[in-house]
Amino acid sequence: MGAMADSLFEFFHHQMILYFEENFGEEQIQYNMEKIGYRVGFSLVEKATKEEARFKENVEIVKYICKDLWQMLFRKQADNLKTNHTGTFVIQDNRFRFLNRVSQSKQYLDRGQLYLSFTCGVIRGALTNFGMPCTVTSEVNVSPTCKFQISIQQTS
Repeated sequence: MGAMADSLFEFFHHQMILYFEENFGEEQIQYNMEKIGYRVGFSLVEKATKEEARFKENVEIVKYICKDLWQMLFRKQADNLKTNHTGTFVIQDNRFRFLNRVSQSKQYLDRGQLYLSFTCGVIRGALTNFGMPCTVTSEVNVSPTCKFQISIQQTS
């Protein structure tokens, strides 16, 4: 994507939040944004990896999310990936693009989840496509830095 496409992507993301704010409560906004993100992540990975061999290890898949998928969406790789090797991963982005223009005040940091729910959905959709059902949560302590925690659901 070029600079114009990047700006349009950010604008579109912000406009979706504004639209949902006018029509729904905060929980419904997060649900809708996560649902849209899920579809995007699932479809994007399906299209981007159709010619590639499937990954075998969970760590390889999450590294793909941090490097390749993050690059496709945000024109940069995620800044950090941590794991406890028992199915929990934490992705950190120190300059998350959807938070760059959000004020540092507590009022806006409390609303940070609205700006992260789309990406939580993208991650969950991508990992589900790879056969890794999971839950994804996010947190913002100091904008624009954020973390996404991924908990892989153990299948029996």
